[in-house]
Amino acid sequence: MERFWIVPIDMRKLIILPLVLIATLSCNAQSKNAKAQKCFDQAFSHYNMGDDEAALKSLTCALKKDPLFSDAWSLQALIYEQRKDTANAVKSLRNALSSDPLQQYSYYSLAEYLFKLNRYEEAIATLDQFEKVPDAPGFIAKKHGVKESTKLAAAKLKESCKMVIEDSKNLEALNIRNMGPNVNTTDWEYWPGMTIDGSVFIFTRMLNEQEDFYICKRNDSGWDKAVPLPGSINTPDNEGTTSVVADGRFIFYTVCNQDGYGSCDIYYSAFNPKNNAWSRRMNLGNVINTTHWDAQPSISADGRTLIFASSRPGGYGGKDLWMSRFSNGLWSEPENLGATINTVFDEEAPYLHYDGKTLYFSSNGHPGYGSSDLFLSRKETKNGAAVWTKPVNMGSGINSSDDELGLYVDRKGAQAYFVSTREGGYGGPDIYTFDMSKNKQPAAVSFVRGLVYDDDTKKEIYGRIEILDLNTNEVLLSDSSPYFFTTLTPGGNYAMNVYRKGYLFYSENFQPTVSNVDSPFQIAAYLKPLKSNQTIVLKNIFFDVDKFDLKKESYAELAVVVELLAKNPGITIEISGHTDNSGSADYNKQLSENRANAVKQYLVSKGAGTERISVKGLGATQPIDSNDTESGRANNRRIEMKIVGTGK
Repeated sequence: MERFWIVPIDMRKLIILPLVLIATLSCNAQSKNAKAQKCFDQAFSHYNMGDDEAALKSLTCALKKDPLFSDAWSLQALIYEQRKDTANAVKSLRNALSSDPLQQYSYYSLAEYLFKLNRYEEAIATLDQFEKVPDAPGFIAKKHGVKESTKLAAAKLKESCKMVIEDSKNLEALNIRNMGPNVNTTDWEYWPGMTIDGSVFIFTRMLNEQEDFYICKRNDSGWDKAVPLPGSINTPDNEGTTSVVADGRFIFYTVCNQDGYGSCDIYYSAFNPKNNAWSRRMNLGNVINTTHWDAQPSISADGRTLIFASSRPGGYGGKDLWMSRFSNGLWSEPENLGATINTVFDEEAPYLHYDGKTLYFSSNGHPGYGSSDLFLSRKETKNGAAVWTKPVNMGSGINSSDDELGLYVDRKGAQAYFVSTREGGYGGPDIYTFDMSKNKQPAAVSFVRGLVYDDDTKKEIYGRIEILDLNTNEVLLSDSSPYFFTTLTPGGNYAMNVYRKGYLFYSENFQPTVSNVDSPFQIAAYLKPLKSNQTIVLKNIFFDVDKFDLKKESYAELAVVVELLAKNPGITIEISGHTDNSGSADYNKQLSENRANAVKQYLVSKGAGTERISVKGLGATQPIDSNDTESGRANNRRIEMKIVGTGK
């Protein structure tokens, strides 16, 4: 069965061994000393049978008889390395090169070993020798040389050494800490994720060779003890690599070798709040899933952009990152993220932050600290097109000589979670949290969520919900539902309108700041039946201070009023202007009347009959909040619309 974490395995089971020459040792390894050759042949046989102790004893015999037996030193180095005795592996490989200095691959392997020991300057010097050895007398490319793929790997290793040396000069205090016994156990925990409000933590646990999803909830002191995710999502199969939609309504994840289209497919499960349970898995279909390996999904905050890893044709290497968008009930044909992100090697484990612009992922193709490292890239706009920046390594402390996968960063961008097998854990891979470096943080985001109600019955009803970025005119959300959710970027100005036939629309405005990102917007949108004397505040009508010229940000809201009048030709309305108590009563009355008239004139210019709209300037006579605070005064400065008659 497919596993969703890299499981340590015996190197003999791999097709490609760490030393290329090992594949030919049995037929090419020769010593002029017959006894040394006999001991070596025995060692190689023991090695193939998995008996490393016997193999090392036989190699000691061979090297005692022939201290210049290069291949015996090489096999000894390989065994030491597989036993995680890299220091002795380095000594053995140096001896092999002293005996046979033309074997180019051995320089690359030695550099890898030195890299693991954090001896980066020595590794660079060894790679310099790797590059120069083809010019040495007696070098024969077919006998001593390496493939182009090894040359690429060597170049990447040299860049990694240089990067690590530079990064170590700038190592920041990450404050890495284990998430504790309520999350981590002696079993394996990995693939962390969370809902955007930070209240629920979801991850994968392997228990008795079985992978399932677990959940724990935040309490005042930390996290409750993790329990299996409720419902039908966990099965006797292995489920893994979760990505939780920001509001916690859906989970996207991977299932392998079951009922899909290929070796691994991407599925989703829906949360039912009525019974507090998750549904059985549903396949995303044959646009996303192919006969190849499709896995490790990352879903955007709004659930409409999917980035995932795939080995499908058309990429740059073994595994690439691809992206698909959801529109009109369908997923688009996936697009490769391009050569800036993807390499001829493997890119995996994407995580698209809630800001929609910062991508974290794992790669063994970009310069790094070991096998697979964590990187980040940011989406920018150049010449009208979206492009990804050159990936940046997440740095030492996070990345190591082992594989790093499964990063999650919270919505404020300051706290991150990842998986590590470092010392001091509870056993196997554990989930850790750390403080994100300032230069690697994504943009902080806020969010709005809520429900639509009938103002008379107080029951949930369906409404057509639109949330618009007034600075860019981008529609962030357009849906028909009792429920709404979307992220908001601090510094933005957002309008929300909710409509339903037979009701007066609901108006709201959001202007999140960095300082209030900890206080997202929770909205109960009460729709008032369309009848006389119903009043709403038009919260997205804007004027400059002491002026009555409509700002362009007001046009979206006024278009909603125009639509209401067009669809209900019998109704008449009153537009009233209100101010705070700054200034004289006469001044405030005149300003409020001018503003109300500006709204009427705009509506008339868009086709509304002038006879259907009356205006009033009420100044500061009808406050709805205190005039003792700036926020209160802002609430008092408003435009209201009242239904005067319905024509019925």
